[in-house]
Amino acid sequence: MKIDQNKLRELVSLDPRDPSPDELRREDSVFFVGGNLPERETLETLYESHYQCNASLFHLTFGGSERFPQGESLARVIKKNFNAHLMGRLPWAASAEQVERAYAAGVDIVDIPLTSFADGRSTEVETRLEALNHARSVFPRWSVTSTLTVGQEPVTSTMAGIDTLLSLGVVPLVRLCTGAAKMPAEELYATFDHLHHGWRGKKALIKPLLPLVLLSTPFVRVSGRGAMRGFIDMVDDKRLLATSDLRRILRVKQVEESYASSGL
Repeated sequence: MKIDQNKLRELVSLDPRDPSPDELRREDSVFFVGGNLPERETLETLYESHYQCNASLFHLTFGGSERFPQGESLARVIKKNFNAHLMGRLPWAASAEQVERAYAAGVDIVDIPLTSFADGRSTEVETRLEALNHARSVFPRWSVTSTLTVGQEPVTSTMAGIDTLLSLGVVPLVRLCTGAAKMPAEELYATFDHLHHGWRGKKALIKPLLPLVLLSTPFVRVSGRGAMRGFIDMVDDKRLLATSDLRRILRVKQVEESYASSGL
């Protein structure tokens, strides 16, 4: 991948929004699904759009700790009915139980955003890092992400956050906020360049995240996508999904057997 300067300027000019737990929208091949939405109506809309043109990634935003069961139920419905990667965003310091339940419900990739690293290792940052660390013990390697926001803190803080996350085995993602419009273009470029080199240096698996990465960042793919390349990508996606599903089945079964043997 490389950084497209024109796309960077276009992204900076937009008014970016955080995914909301109360909305349903599609951008290119990414479906943004709110965890507070009703199951039946949401499923009907997803079916209608997905089977006109298949989505590559479902991005489910849970609606807070108190409404977690509603998002959990919606995750099960999506995983049962669609053969695509499911990313779950938990925008709070999720508990160990919530992380494990999200995984059991069918979430393939979990995102616990740090948002800002400007205050260093604040109490909030430390709490979320603990949640990310636990998620790393539950989800497959490179299936835990954390989103940092570019434009509301010095680029040095964002870069420090990127390095910290990668050192933990967490895939850092970045998104632009309205403040990015006031930042020098060189600083924005340097941030994304640092992110790209960090991914490459750690050999982070970002392939399942590419639909979201290419949508929300100035990165573009440099390799050609002929018929053979597309076929190989499709096979790889199915293999990753099958491996993820098998690992989930084995883990959930192991936990259930452990509870059963303990008489719980």
